[in-house]
This record gives sequence, structure tokens and C-alpha cells, in this order.
Amino acid sequence: LNKHKLVLQNFKYDMQVVKNNFGIDLKLFADTMIMAWLLDSDKAVGMDKLANRLLNGYETISYKDVVKKGENFSNVAIEDACNYAAEDAFITLKLYEKILEEFKEGDEEYLMQIAKRVEFPFISVLNSMENEGVKLDVEFLKELQGKSKEHLNIITKEIYELAGEEFNINSPKQVGVVLFENMKLPAPKKISTSEAVLLKLKNEHTIIPKLLEYREAFKLHSTYIEPLLELGSKDEDNKVYTSFLHTGTATGRLSSKNPNLQNIPVRTEAGREIRRAFVASKGRSLVGIDYSQIELRLLAHYSKDPALVDAFVNDKDIHMQTAIKIFGKEEAQSKRNIAKSINFGLLYGMGSRKLGEQLGISSKEAKTYIESYFESFNTVKDYLQSIQDNAMKLGYVKTLIGRKRRFDFENANGMMQATYQREAVNTVFQGSAADLIKLSMNKIALKYKNNEYIKMILQIHDELIFEVDNNYLDKLVPEIVDIMENIYTLEVPLKVGVSIGKNWAELK
Repeated sequence: LNKHKLVLQNFKYDMQVVKNNFGIDLKLFADTMIMAWLLDSDKAVGMDKLANRLLNGYETISYKDVVKKGENFSNVAIEDACNYAAEDAFITLKLYEKILEEFKEGDEEYLMQIAKRVEFPFISVLNSMENEGVKLDVEFLKELQGKSKEHLNIITKEIYELAGEEFNINSPKQVGVVLFENMKLPAPKKISTSEAVLLKLKNEHTIIPKLLEYREAFKLHSTYIEPLLELGSKDEDNKVYTSFLHTGTATGRLSSKNPNLQNIPVRTEAGREIRRAFVASKGRSLVGIDYSQIELRLLAHYSKDPALVDAFVNDKDIHMQTAIKIFGKEEAQSKRNIAKSINFGLLYGMGSRKLGEQLGISSKEAKTYIESYFESFNTVKDYLQSIQDNAMKLGYVKTLIGRKRRFDFENANGMMQATYQREAVNTVFQGSAADLIKLSMNKIALKYKNNEYIKMILQIHDELIFEVDNNYLDKLVPEIVDIMENIYTLEVPLKVGVSIGKNWAELK
């Protein structure tokens, strides 16, 4: 089987099926799903959609046409199963040929090199992390479940008392009736009980903060505590196994599902409690290694702004340096958080209105902060503008390793164009940060492939989490730090932070 060049669509899935059922390790030649994502990361990369888009509107036999509701593939007649499977293989080959053709026509054959050098090897890295899983403290989760139910009951009673009636707090419609009809609170033009609407009404009545508190608590309970307890209890090792989505975002950042482990709130006490349930196996520790201010370092690298470069080269506190530049030495300490918001906000295309909202100040005042930032770091403004101008002119931006994200400016209205410009800036930094951590993961996975003392188990954006044998911490942790800090040469040094603990909550 492995003597042939294997071209697959969604290799990560197929390799697991073949390994689990036949004990065969497949060797990949090309994955059309990854190739399609490199061709256009904003468009759907499932086979049916790809065939329709790239193969002259071809309509594939869909799964639901072959498998009746409530049944599975074992119920399908051999001839129908053969047609379905044969078409899958045939379409995969046609997609491979078509995408190669598209690369050639667009003078983008280097995208195939990125696939071979970075993206295809990365599939196996994700696969091994998924198979490794993360251990859960099931007893702790049971306690947490009890506390969470009790907490929700208390808030529910408080909300009923404040409203003067009982209603379904999880029904936006009923919440709307209670707030805007029965309690006569100022209603928005379009009746809504979204978080944004409730936040604006926060000072109108004490019921609003309680509703927000309830929603946060209910989300943690239903999205994390109960599903994690169920999954951990089912597994003999009490492990949970997430699925990483390689092509889940347009910027290149990983996402995860079933369960999503990248969205557990880190700033709330309740979120930290959930992280406490993720533990190291006996005789091991969890090690978190995260890139420090990676996107700001990339801004310094790309813009070559002397003040920014100097701050990172000399290991100065970048937010403090920004505060000094904007507010002067006297006020710098007290205004460091404002400087931090500006530093990160600009990378996400944040304007004065949004910054004002975030800082609780007028957009006029926020505008003066942004202007004095650009005066202090004067090449940054020109550089950020150049990203937007080039995106409009070329129709795409590139990340550090050359991945492209395309934007259809020609067919966009003014509002959409402004969105594209913000996303173009964001993609350069977030996408390049994703490149760096991906390169590190590939190198780490290769180096420790057969090493039982270290397992890479999670990636949360700019952070990697490992499970390491306690006897080898002193040897292995500095080696990983070295790989991550030297994975790519930028104009400024790459730095990582290290934390070690028995559970995930101890890692920050």
C-alpha cells in the first residue's frame, strides 16, 4: 500500500481509521484538503464543496443519499457503497490535479512546497496529540459539578426575586419580555438580549449583572463541566481527546472541537477551576511554554521601527516603553494598561471608537492616544498602512512562511472593504505567529518522536502544553525552550515563558 503515492482528502481522519482497523501506518504524498486551504483559506475545503467549486459545478453523491437516517455504512448495499467510495477516490485525484493546475496558473507553486515542508508533516503532529489526550481529575470534576449546580440555583433565585416573577432564564424571548415589557427597562430599537445589549444596560438595574453572571456560569456548566465529566468518566484512563482543526481558521491558527479546549476562559475564577481538572499523569508534570508577546515582536520585525526593535533587543517591558512614549515617565506606571490595550489593539485594526469602549473613555480621547502612539513609533503607522494598501492592490497578504490569505476587494462594498483591511493586518500577525508555533511543533515532534518521557498534548494559540516525566524536567524543558526561541531568525529575539505544575490552572 505504501509503495504508491497516496493522495487523500483529509488525511488525518483516514490515517486514524486505517491505523485503528488494520494496524497500518499510512505515508502521505498529498492532502487535497490542505492544498485547497492553502489555495484559499477563507473558502470551504470539504470534498463536496470543493468538487462543486473547482470541478465545474460537479455534484458528488452525498453521505445522506447513501446512508438512511438512523443507519450507518454497514447497512449500505455493496454496489452503492462501491459507487460512493470510488467517486471519493476519483474526485480526490481530480482535485489534486486541479489545485496543482491553479497553483501553476497563479505562479504559486511555492504553496505546494509549503504544504510539503510544513503543512503535511504537521498532520501527523496533530494526530499524535489527539491520540495522546489529556488526563482529567474526574473526582474533582464531580465536586465542581455539584458546586456549579448550587451556584446556578442561587443566581436563579436572585434573578427571580429581582424580576418579581419566575421565567426561563435561558430563553432570550422570555428575558426580553421580563426586562423590556414587565420591568420597563430602556429597550434597544431592535429587541435583543445579547451580551452587548445587556452590557449597555448594566447600570440600569441590578438584575442585569446577575443575568450576565448566570449566562457565564451556565455556559461553563453546560459547555465544559458536564461534557468533560462525561467524557472523562467514559475513558479507562480518564482522558479527554480533542480534535484539532488544521484548516479551521483563515489566519492559520488551530481551533479544536469535541470538546473545544482553546476557549476555556482564563481570566475568570470559574474558568481557572475548570483548568484545575486537567492534570498530569502520576510521576509527571504539565509544562506550559508560551511565546511572549509574539505578535508585537512580529510588528517590530516587519516594521523595523527603531524604538520597538530597541525595546525587544534590550529586553525592556514593551508596554511600559509605550506608556513612557505616550504619557511620559511620571504617568507611565499608572497608564501601562492603557498602553497595553493600544499595543494589541492596533494589531487587530482597532480604531478609536473600539479602543474608547474598551478603556471606558471617549473616542476623541482614544484618538489622541493612538495619534501620540504613531508619533512615538513613526514607522509603525506607515507599515500598517502598507499592509492595507498592498492587500487592496494585490488581493492578498502573506504570512511569515508565505501562506496567502485572499480578499475579494473588487466585489466588496465600503463596509466590507474596511473589514478586509482590518483582517489583512490581523492575518499578517496572527498568521505569522501561527506559522512560528507550527514550525516549532514540527521540530519538537520530530526530535521526541520515540521519547516516552515527553508528550506534547495541547496547543492553545501561542502556548504549547507538554506532559513531562519529573525525572527529566531539568533536561527536556531547556531543550524545548531552545527550539522555540531559535525556530526562526527575526529582527528581534523570540522569547518564551515557562510554567510547570500538576494541573493546567497552575501553569500561569
